Amino acid sequence: MLKKLLKTGQRRWLVFFPLLGFIILVIMVKLKSAPQLKIEVELTPLVNVEKAKVRNLQMSIEGYGRAQSKESWQAVAEVSGRVIYRHPDLEKGKIMPAGTVVLKIDPVDYQLKLAQAKSDLKSAIADADRVALNKNKYTLSLELEKSRLIILEKEYKRKKGILNKGAISQSLVDQEQSNVFAQQEKVLDLSTSLQLIPNDIDVAQARIQVNQSQVQEAERKLAKTNIMLPFDARITQVNAVLEQVINQQSVLLEANYIGAMEINAQFAITDMKQFVRQTVDTTFSQDNKFPDIKRLNLQAGIKLYAGDESLEWLGSVERVSDSIDFQGNTIGLIVEMENDWKDFDPLNNTPVMNGMFLEVEVLSEAKPMLSIPTKAIHGQSVYIVKDNVLRIKPISILFESGRYTAIDDKAEGSISLGDLVITTDLLPAIDKMQVRTLVDHLEVDQKEGKDSEGKQEK
Repeated sequence: MLKKLLKTGQRRWLVFFPLLGFIILVIMVKLKSAPQLKIEVELTPLVNVEKAKVRNLQMSIEGYGRAQSKESWQAVAEVSGRVIYRHPDLEKGKIMPAGTVVLKIDPVDYQLKLAQAKSDLKSAIADADRVALNKNKYTLSLELEKSRLIILEKEYKRKKGILNKGAISQSLVDQEQSNVFAQQEKVLDLSTSLQLIPNDIDVAQARIQVNQSQVQEAERKLAKTNIMLPFDARITQVNAVLEQVINQQSVLLEANYIGAMEINAQFAITDMKQFVRQTVDTTFSQDNKFPDIKRLNLQAGIKLYAGDESLEWLGSVERVSDSIDFQGNTIGLIVEMENDWKDFDPLNNTPVMNGMFLEVEVLSEAKPMLSIPTKAIHGQSVYIVKDNVLRIKPISILFESGRYTAIDDKAEGSISLGDLVITTDLLPAIDKMQVRTLVDHLEVDQKEGKDSEGKQEK
């Protein structure tokens, strides 16, 4: 009986010990203080921040267009004749230097015309010299005849006086008077001829000028028998062959200037509007001059994509296109670039060729602008941190430049210079929520590191 009671008591103690241990464990958990600060730190998101600063930014817009030569030339025949010479390199695609004689037309007919014109000119000059000599001759003759007239008049008066005395007959007096009249007529003829000399001189000079013009015209036509390239050019079309008889106004060949290229790049009107707003100041339209975009000295980056690689060149904006493409809602800018064929390098210095489809990036001058990192922008707003509190601020975007975006600091409710902008993506981002910046996190880590070091030393 005693043994049964002992066994029953042991079983009761076996049940009591686990229950007692559970009660003690609950009491210990209840009495232990919770690490509230640690939990709060772990639940508060850690974010990267960057200050809103004034940076020198350039606005850029991108457009596309095809390249074409700045100058094209058509060799139109100004004389007719037979082609007697064609340059051996005159073929489509060839590049030839300025001044190269590429075609010659038979010059014989024009050499004869030049010789005839020169002969006529010499004849006109001789006539002018003869008129000048006649003027001198008439002037001297008039002086002599006037002197003789004076002598005859004195002799007539003398004989007339003797006639009154009855010493001579009337017939001798009449004869002397006739001599005076004849001499007066000679003087009159010479005076008239001398007065006509200026008109003869004018006619002779006019003939000289006409013949000089004929000589110049003959020389010009003779020179036109040699067809010469006006600039360094690439031949694009050849229509003339040897021994072919050509007529005036025939197109002999066509060539493009290789020294400079133009790209009529098309840009979206909205982008262009914003670009002009940021680039052109009020003085541009108030200087009483016609608007000229060239005065802005806008630079352009030109790029050609070739598979995974790209080729790049530099250019400048020269003018605005004369029309707007309403179908594509674009406006054109004419960009000019220098083309270097003399230092041709197919790998590192490839020239631009006609018909290339190019990307054009136009850059404005750098201006100080309030800016923030582009990755910090969420639609039309940004998140800033003030006293470890997230605030959502609306912004007005001006333009994007690389990894930064210019902000209109005059917009109502916008951010200000020195604001800490969050660059970390937050999901969710709630206005007035608690956050930790990376700087605060580093400070906490440094403090914890110092405390642990101190404990280890102890």
